Amino acid sequence: MLHLIKYCLLTILRQKDTVFWSMLFPILLGTLFYASFGSSNAEIETIDVAVVETDNSEMSKSFISFLEMMEKDESELIAVQKLSKEEANKKLEDLDITGLFYACEEPELVVTGNNINSSILKSLLDTFTRQAQMYKDIAMEKPQKFQEATQSAYLEFASETTLTGKKVDGMVQYFYSLIGMACMFGSFIGYLVSVQLQANVSSVGLRRAISATSKLKQFIAGTITSVFVHYVNLAILLLYLQYVLKIDLSGNIIKLIGICLTGGFIGVSIGMFTGTLSKLPDGLRIGILVAEGLLLSFLSGLMVEGIKGLIEDNFPLLNRINPAAVITDAIYSITIYDDPGRYTLNIVILVIMSLITGAFTFIMTRRECYDSI
Repeated sequence: MLHLIKYCLLTILRQKDTVFWSMLFPILLGTLFYASFGSSNAEIETIDVAVVETDNSEMSKSFISFLEMMEKDESELIAVQKLSKEEANKKLEDLDITGLFYACEEPELVVTGNNINSSILKSLLDTFTRQAQMYKDIAMEKPQKFQEATQSAYLEFASETTLTGKKVDGMVQYFYSLIGMACMFGSFIGYLVSVQLQANVSSVGLRRAISATSKLKQFIAGTITSVFVHYVNLAILLLYLQYVLKIDLSGNIIKLIGICLTGGFIGVSIGMFTGTLSKLPDGLRIGILVAEGLLLSFLSGLMVEGIKGLIEDNFPLLNRINPAAVITDAIYSITIYDDPGRYTLNIVILVIMSLITGAFTFIMTRRECYDSI
């Protein structure tokens, strides 16, 4: 068996295109994600602003309270200075502050230029204005609801956290989906091994067919080698994301290893099954692998934010049978939700998928008979 595993390993490593799709492509895509989104741990720079109270109206006091609340928020988005009009204008001219708020019946904003910080300050002012108008409308039309509405003031600025108290980064979901896609691209390794078990599609398969070694041993050796090689690929990807790109993959390392093992297993199994479709042209089968991997990854949220949640709301079964979505959900269960039950369910689903696909693959391979070789 060790002899079979050794030569199967050498055969896989000599295929440069297989190595590219299963290891290098996910690393390249992760690098492009990082270049587009930036570090998921990047800190937002605090924006220095000044506020000038020009009257003693209720709106003016409410606006100052709003800014103070934003200053105390743990995101530390703004740092507010209460100044006189002359002091504030001088600081604005010297570029010591980014913006100047006038707290009055109709709050105003003066900024130093047109940039991202100025846009953030404008967004804050617009938000306050909308909410103030909303409260006026409620007081006029449904005064009995006014107290209930004011109790939920500024909820949209609450920090978004998980059940474990960790902050949610909207961009990190793409890297979780990237891991799912990398697992799926193990199908190229499985495909190669499957093809090399068939005498009618490869010269290696021809030699193996006339050997004294049983197909079961060859199949087991090929499966073990494929999963091992792909797991090494996934380990390299995780190390690259964690220590080179500094993507937060914090969680139970043992459970993450379990996800990679089962995720790699299902990816390899899918590839091996596709390889048994020997009546289809080789190019078409490769196309199926690429399209399949990208489609499943797309549905797990790799390209469009929120699509996985949309599917969960409208067609949850699809998320249960999509291995890329199951892998992503398993990663969420240990890095964000800290839900052992959810993690176990996802692992069981992946194992069942892998065993069913592997069984069909062996049956398809074993039943092949040849009139002559």
